[in-house]
Amino acid sequence: MSETQTQGVNSVEIAVTVLDAIAELGASARAIDIARLSGLSKSRLHKYLVSLCRSQLIYQDPETSLYSLGNKLSLLGEEAKSQNGLIITINNALCQLRDELNISTGLAVIVNDVPTLTHYNRSNKNIELDYKDNTPLPLANSAAGKIFLTFSERFKHQAIIDAEEKAHILQLGYSMRLSETEGIPGARAIACPIFNTAKKLLGSAVIMGILPDDRSEMQRLAERLLNAIKGIHIN
Repeated sequence: MSETQTQGVNSVEIAVTVLDAIAELGASARAIDIARLSGLSKSRLHKYLVSLCRSQLIYQDPETSLYSLGNKLSLLGEEAKSQNGLIITINNALCQLRDELNISTGLAVIVNDVPTLTHYNRSNKNIELDYKDNTPLPLANSAAGKIFLTFSERFKHQAIIDAEEKAHILQLGYSMRLSETEGIPGARAIACPIFNTAKKLLGSAVIMGILPDDRSEMQRLAERLLNAIKGIHIN
């Protein structure tokens, strides 16, 4: 298990437990009932209620002193719904590209500061690489990782790949991993960035698996990937 999976902030998990308790109790939750459901003492619960009210994640009625979920949760929920819908739209396009080319595709995003393959769409080839969803990807040694190093504000100050390689990726609009994965002949990848209309990097689309070693053929596949992403309406 990775370090990012084992570490965490206990107070955040407790705050979520408090939110879950209020959601279960409905729009008019008493502190005593929240304490019972969350397993917290009244004094400890009070600190969480104050912070959650201050963050507008919950609301306390000044007349009844009862608690309910706050408006900010509704806004965050709508944003999450929008982002999830966008992920589905992008991955559907990648599934269509997989079916057209019979080549595996994937979608990578940043999870806990790590490029992560959240969706893997396997080809129908008899022999193919298999990846689990939520597989971490190396920044410097993966096509998707180089996309984040080149286009993401989060990593722009990290000199993991040289300026010449970054400039080449910027010029082409995609990155390639032409060297084979150790011990897996033919394992190569192509990745391109996914932006929203505000030019913010959302993630990286990937063609991956057993790919040809001919550079011109790889360039043709890269163009197909770019065209698939350009055809998506992204807000």
